Amino acid sequence: MASRDVLIIGVILFMIAMGFFVIKFTADTITTKMVSIAAINQSSEAIEALQGANTKIGNGYDILVVGLFIGLALALIITSWFIGAEPIFTFIYILIAVLGVVFSSVLSYAWHEVTNMAVFGTTLAGMPISNHILSYLPLYIAVVAFIGLVVMYAKPKNDEGLG
Repeated sequence: MASRDVLIIGVILFMIAMGFFVIKFTADTITTKMVSIAAINQSSEAIEALQGANTKIGNGYDILVVGLFIGLALALIITSWFIGAEPIFTFIYILIAVLGVVFSSVLSYAWHEVTNMAVFGTTLAGMPISNHILSYLPLYIAVVAFIGLVVMYAKPKNDEGLG
């Protein structure tokens, strides 16, 4: 059922973004340590290569989170279109969507608490789009749930019993 997908979108997005955040923090820490070792960074080109690779990889994580969000939202819309729904179940869909928004607010708060720890320092600055999506996750989940609701229940009925 497409209504529970609203819950799954928030959880998957949080887990992947948090995983990428930890990977980026680890990569930043390792790069900083490597740059401070004289045997590794004997030239300015070596320092530039290490820091450049770290920046490119970090930006890639941010784009992956955005792509994942768009992909999951499109998947919800597509499954909403193909699921035959009766209007009596609209209340259940709305109830699950509200639960998804409430649960995503908990995930958004957890993201905020973890990423604003002093240990992580400037890691968050390397993932601005992910930070925006996760900071406003309840709003994004509500919009995606509403679009899914409209697509599921406002599509035209056909006479073949498929919709």
